[in-house]
Amino acid sequence: MIFGRRGLAALHRVQDVRAWLRLHLLNQLWKSQEFSAPEAQEEMLLDKIRCTAYREALRRTVKPGDIVVDLGAGTGLLSFFAIEAGARHVYAIEMSSIADVAAKLIEANGRQGQITLLREHSTRVRLPELCDVLVTDTLSSFCFDHENILAVVADARQRLLKRQARIIPEVCDTLLVPFSSDEFGPGLLPSHLYGLDYRSFRDRRFATAGAVAAAGKRFTSLGSPQLFARLNFNEITKPPGPATLTFQVCAKGRLDGFLGWFDCRLSEGVALSNAPHLAPNHWLQLCFPVMDQPRVFPGDTITLHLDPHVTAGEAQWQYRVNLSSASA
Repeated sequence: MIFGRRGLAALHRVQDVRAWLRLHLLNQLWKSQEFSAPEAQEEMLLDKIRCTAYREALRRTVKPGDIVVDLGAGTGLLSFFAIEAGARHVYAIEMSSIADVAAKLIEANGRQGQITLLREHSTRVRLPELCDVLVTDTLSSFCFDHENILAVVADARQRLLKRQARIIPEVCDTLLVPFSSDEFGPGLLPSHLYGLDYRSFRDRRFATAGAVAAAGKRFTSLGSPQLFARLNFNEITKPPGPATLTFQVCAKGRLDGFLGWFDCRLSEGVALSNAPHLAPNHWLQLCFPVMDQPRVFPGDTITLHLDPHVTAGEAQWQYRVNLSSASA
C-alpha cells in the first residue's frame, strides 16, 4: 500500500494516539485494578509497620478542623485515621472497584458526613474547597517507579491544596546497594536444574529489573548504599532522570545485582522504609540483576549507570554495570 504525504501524516497521528492510549489509559486502568483485589488490600491492612507509621504521621500533621485529601484511598483506612486525628472533612479519592468496599466501610463506621468518596482519578477530580493536608500511600518498591506518585502529587499540589498545605509523605530517598545472596535474585536460581540446562529460563526470569522479597533473608552487601534520588513531595514535579552511582567494594563476593528501596520521612519524627536490612513489610525491594555474576574484591569499584525512563508513571529501567579491579 502506498501513502501520500498527507496519508503518512495521518497514519503517524493514528499511531501516536494508539501509543498514548496504551501507555496512559490502559496502563492506568490496569494499575488501578491491580490494587482493588481484596488480597492486595488485606496485605496492606495487616502491615502494622505501614499502618502505624501513617497513623502517627497523620496524628502529628493534621490540625483540628483541617480538610484532608486522601489520594488512592483504597479501603479508606488513612481517611479514617485523618478523622481520628482531628480533620473536619476528608475527600477520599479512589478510582478502582475497591471504592465499593470503602463506601460500605464509611457507612458502617458512621463517617458519611465526614468522608466524601470520589470514584475518579485524582487528576480529573474537582473539589469544592482547597485542602490543608494531602496524604497518599501510593509508594512503590523504589518509591516512584510504579504508581505515578510524583505526577499525581504535583497535580494535586497545584489544584487541590492550599498554599501552605502539608503533604504525607514529605521526602523520600531512593537507595541502592550491590549484593550477593543465595536466597533471592540470580543467586537463588542455578543455570542447571535436575541435570537439565535451564539457562534460557533463568535469563528470561532475570531479563529486567523487578521486585524481590529480600527483607528477612540473608544477603551480603558488597558496598555501602548510595543515594539515587531525593524526592521532596512539596517541590518535585517530574521523575528523576539518569544517574551514575559508584560503589567501593568492601567485601569479597559474587555480584548478583543491586537492591533498591526507599527511606521515607512521612512527617517530622515519623519514618517508613522497605530497606532489605529491616523487618519485612508489604513492600518488596527492587532488584537489578547482574547475570554474569562476576567476582569482586575489596578495593574494586563498581559503577552503575541507571536510567528509569518513566513513561505513563511506569519505569522502563535501563542500566549497565562497569567493574574496575583494584589489582589492575
